Amino acid sequence: MLPCPADRPARLGGAAELSSVLLLRTALGSYPSRVLRAPARVVPEYQCAVKRKEKKAQKDKDKPNSTTNGSSSLDIIKVDEQGKFCLAQVDSVYGAGNGGCSTVETKFAAPINGIKPVSPEQEELIHRLVYFQNEFEHPSDEELRRVNVSSIDIQDDGTVRFHNITEITILTVQLIVEFAKRLPGFDKLQREDQLALLKACSSEVMMLRMARCYDAATDSIVFANHEPYNRSDYLHAGFGDVVEDLLAFCRHMCGLRVDNAEYALLTAVVIFSDRPSLHEGWKVEKIQDIYVEALRTYIENRRQPRPSTIFAKLLAVLTELRTLGNLNSELCFSLKIKNKKLPPFLAEIWDVQT
Repeated sequence: MLPCPADRPARLGGAAELSSVLLLRTALGSYPSRVLRAPARVVPEYQCAVKRKEKKAQKDKDKPNSTTNGSSSLDIIKVDEQGKFCLAQVDSVYGAGNGGCSTVETKFAAPINGIKPVSPEQEELIHRLVYFQNEFEHPSDEELRRVNVSSIDIQDDGTVRFHNITEITILTVQLIVEFAKRLPGFDKLQREDQLALLKACSSEVMMLRMARCYDAATDSIVFANHEPYNRSDYLHAGFGDVVEDLLAFCRHMCGLRVDNAEYALLTAVVIFSDRPSLHEGWKVEKIQDIYVEALRTYIENRRQPRPSTIFAKLLAVLTELRTLGNLNSELCFSLKIKNKKLPPFLAEIWDVQT
């Protein structure tokens, strides 16, 4: 349960008061608004109208532009006539040629030495993933300010570090939710399966985000507030049981020289992994196959002369992440034994019995 950077748009709120499942349902737009209404406060109608207008403007801003007869530009993954999931041909919205801010470093051309090139559909998929990865990378300045303000009255240095780590972790989980919601194919799943994936993947995706924030020069993880946390900081915060494995993982990812596109694809593969309690696990598997194939093709075109070795190493990262996720669960239980209470949101999303 360790943090890393996170976002901006419409996000979960009130994590201390609402259960994680309720918050996730709210973020997915599936919970009736009356459940969240505070009965003790009546908001004037004019304020409600202003809020509705602001939310609509934000929603329109977040919604990717489409050039295909009004269809969602996120609908790049479709179901064909045989009922199979596949990539659809759509006009590019996020590529550099259309004013997007994707940072995919490689331009793909004709096959080289018999290597299958990245298809236009795969390239568009990669651009979108990198775009949303950047969009939901960091918490807002205001959110970070609230984290800092809330720790002012805490005297003990270890307690301050524990507080900052857990609070930024909450913000990170919220960002993971926003990123996952925008992954092509995610909207093809049942709502309950979406919730199951989000709860199960959150700690693993966080580890990937932390690896992206790793500073090899200081052997530390730089938080969204630009503060580096090294081995000593994690030990003082009470996370000694996991810090060695975490930093070893970060060093490993740093050594692999994983770029933004590979991180984005790998994150999608982690999110669309088989989990317990899925109602339609076959759907998740088929969607994951699309991302795995895009990752493989991207690596073959970028990582010469040994792309197969790099691809195998990146897939092996999935096993490492499962191990780190299990260590996170053990850490949460250990903190409970030591009477270090996790925020309710994290305790519930990671199934820590209070």
